[in-house]
Amino acid sequence: MKNFTVISDPGIDDLIALVLLYKLETKANNLLISTFGNAQENITAKNAKEFLAFVLPNWQFMHGSSKPFNNKFEHAWPDYFHGPDGTWGIHPEADITKINVLTRYPKNKDVISLAPLTDVYKLHQANRFKNITIMGGAFTIKGNETQYAETNIAFDPDAAHNFFNQCSNIKVRVVPLDVTRKVFWTLKQVSKIPETNGINQWLKELLLTWFDKYDHDKEKDFNLHDPLAVYLNWFPNEAVWETSGVEVIIKGEKRGQTILQKNNSVCKIALKLKNPLAIADAIFTKVFGL
Repeated sequence: MKNFTVISDPGIDDLIALVLLYKLETKANNLLISTFGNAQENITAKNAKEFLAFVLPNWQFMHGSSKPFNNKFEHAWPDYFHGPDGTWGIHPEADITKINVLTRYPKNKDVISLAPLTDVYKLHQANRFKNITIMGGAFTIKGNETQYAETNIAFDPDAAHNFFNQCSNIKVRVVPLDVTRKVFWTLKQVSKIPETNGINQWLKELLLTWFDKYDHDKEKDFNLHDPLAVYLNWFPNEAVWETSGVEVIIKGEKRGQTILQKNNSVCKIALKLKNPLAIADAIFTKVFGL
């Protein structure tokens, strides 16, 4: 059994990914680090603590970064997707006052990053991990923050650039938009979530609210960006991985774009999935206990 350090900015799909992580390894004592991204860090920290108090009070918690590496915010918060509080006002009934806040990194060797890479770079500088799965980037398709950049990379291109140029001693898997856009749940599927326990009831209400409030001219169904990264960490053979370095452009209008760069530290990048619909169904089954 591995204990993971999970960097997250909860976030609707983050919360589903965290439940999935719990369902895949119920006995792990993971560390959850909250960071800026889908909202300000004080908001994502509250959402993270609610998740822990409601689902997994045995997990550890730590506050992460509140600003990018260069201390400059370059994009508006993605309220259009997550709402101003990251969850469209849907919160579980949870007492967060008893959440213990760590001030030092534990000795976890495995990391899952579902957020901007500011804290990934900090952890790497501190030599605190050996393996990482990152949800981020867009290589063969347009970005979702700009036409060039995916949101997690766009919110801190400098930290991402530095990490990918210095990660030669780390085993890195990257799960970009190229594959996450192929794994999704429809409103019909979400409506069938069984309300057999508090977690299911909470996530169902959260997802139905997203379907109600989100502008579906941008995205018809609910893409499982962060859950897919967690899933492929356990089931890597479900993807086709490209072996290459990753370069993050940090200058000009293409700032935040990720490209394959053979001269950089070698990573594994998921550019294809063997059966996207089967993966979406498998995540649904695991998360909701079917």
